[in-house]
Amino acid sequence: MKKYKFTISEKEYNVVVKDIDDDVAEVEVNGNPYSIYIHKKRQTPKTPILVRKDIKTIPGENKVAEKLAPMPITAKPSSKTINAPLPGSVLKINFKEGDSFKEGDVMMVMESMKMENNILAERSGTIIRACVTVGASVMQDEALFEIQ
Repeated sequence: MKKYKFTISEKEYNVVVKDIDDDVAEVEVNGNPYSIYIHKKRQTPKTPILVRKDIKTIPGENKVAEKLAPMPITAKPSSKTINAPLPGSVLKINFKEGDSFKEGDVMMVMESMKMENNILAERSGTIIRACVTVGASVMQDEALFEIQ
């Protein structure tokens, strides 16, 4: 309940707002009760209209992409690689150049998503070179070892 004091044309009015329910207010003016309809301006939500200018291309713009063709990957014909099955960090390398390994041996330990993962050899062979070092971050399918 709110009380107001209005002066209209030098005449004082004591107004008590008793209740407001949606568009109707129950008020008392100088002791006389009234039900008043409140006229509200209804606002309709506006959906923004996206206006975009036409995109103009510059002649010869696509020639840059044509010049940047991917470089061919060259690998030694006698060597194969063991690739990272997932992205992560190298914690431990169990083999060095010249070491022989068997299928199923733990080649290295990687950390990915706060979990340690053993990287197993898929075939037997000999290490030609380790492509990564302890602490290195590797991406999925990145070469870890070159093997023969």
